[in-house]
Amino acid sequence: MKNSVFCAFSASLAAGLLVPAPATAECYDPPGAYVIWAKCDFARKNFEGANLKHAVLEDAVLHHANLKGANLERADLRGADMSNADMSGVNLKNAKLMKAMLLDTNLSGADLSGANLEGANLERANLTGANLNGAKLNAASMSGATWTDGRKCKGNSVGECK
Repeated sequence: MKNSVFCAFSASLAAGLLVPAPATAECYDPPGAYVIWAKCDFARKNFEGANLKHAVLEDAVLHHANLKGANLERADLRGADMSNADMSGVNLKNAKLMKAMLLDTNLSGADLSGANLEGANLERANLTGANLNGAKLNAASMSGATWTDGRKCKGNSVGECK
């Protein structure tokens, strides 16, 4: 009986049917993949190169934080304040960034492919060299942002860089 249960568990694990569940964490716990840090205040914290894949940071405060090169693939950053943060080279593939505050944020070289930025505030953000393939930018404010090709977006840029 023990062998059959072990074999079934091993087969499920090998087939990828068992995936890690998000881990509840306190705001002072160390960073990690699948962590839940909703509504935590991380202003001016250093998360350079951190693996925060699938992390839940909904409504978190990350302004002036260093997230350079961090992995935030499929992270939930809805409503998060990342104003003035260094997010250069960050992996935000398929991340949820609806209504996020990204004012004056450095997103140069970031991978935002498939990310949902609907209603996000990207005013004066630096998107030079960023990958926005498949990103949703509906109602995103981009006044004064530096676009992927280096041009400045005009004051009436909403949903697209004009």
